[in-house]
Amino acid sequence: MSNEMKGVLLAIGATVGWSLSGVFIRFVPEIDAWTFNAYRGASMSGALLLWMLLRYRGETLSHFRQATLVPLIATAGFFGIGSSLYILAMQKASVAAVSCVAATSPLFAALLAWVWLRERTRLIVFAAIFIALGGVAIVAFGESGASLSGLEGALIALLVALCFAGQSVTLRRYHSVEMAPSLIVGGIGIFVVVSLTQGLAPISLQQFLTLAAMGTVQLALPLVLYMRGARYVPAVQMVLISLADAFLNPFWVWLVHGEVPETSVFLGGALILGAIAAVTLRRAAPDTTMPAT
Repeated sequence: MSNEMKGVLLAIGATVGWSLSGVFIRFVPEIDAWTFNAYRGASMSGALLLWMLLRYRGETLSHFRQATLVPLIATAGFFGIGSSLYILAMQKASVAAVSCVAATSPLFAALLAWVWLRERTRLIVFAAIFIALGGVAIVAFGESGASLSGLEGALIALLVALCFAGQSVTLRRYHSVEMAPSLIVGGIGIFVVVSLTQGLAPISLQQFLTLAAMGTVQLALPLVLYMRGARYVPAVQMVLISLADAFLNPFWVWLVHGEVPETSVFLGGALILGAIAAVTLRRAAPDTTMPAT
């Protein structure tokens, strides 16, 4: 098997794992978003730490020491806030709506990289952002027709996309920083902050095991697969493969829980995913660019 095929399979495995979020969330709808994410984050951190111990053994601590403070806090902060808002959005809106709106993250990452990193950004990116925001509006208004909380969930999902865009650009800015230590700190940070500020609601053993399985199977394992797959597959291809989450996530929820999305999600989602795919496929092609000023 070639390295490229190995990378593709790893990226597909990561995307399938990420796409199980809706299924897990719908299994425990009664848990509040903060308690939910606190336990999920802690279990993700535990699983990632175990992976680092198995991989690096006695050198694990040195990887944490090598992580500088600013990127560590920024990455952990974006992850903690974004993942908490993601759970909240999923509890208010349909899985399909949240998945489609959150998929705009790569476009916002390109815009943020232009502002923060002074990267040259193609005009097609700005056009795609407007088209994607039109898709977001269609999804949001469709969700508002279903319920007011659905509209809130769709708008919260837009904040999720912004947080994940911030995380992506932070990792790009500090590319020498390994992702795993930052995410471990972020997961533990979520648990500590929620415990001190909101308090953890009591949950049953079955609920705890569900959240622990989610943190391991839906977060930690896909992250490991994605990090390894990125070694062999171009970033453009990785982005395209990860777009499958917007389809797979609601598909699993429909298959397991029978949740059917609003019709507007299909139209808005098509605009969002089409805009992202167009930008991704054009990245290697020469085009007019807008210089950072």
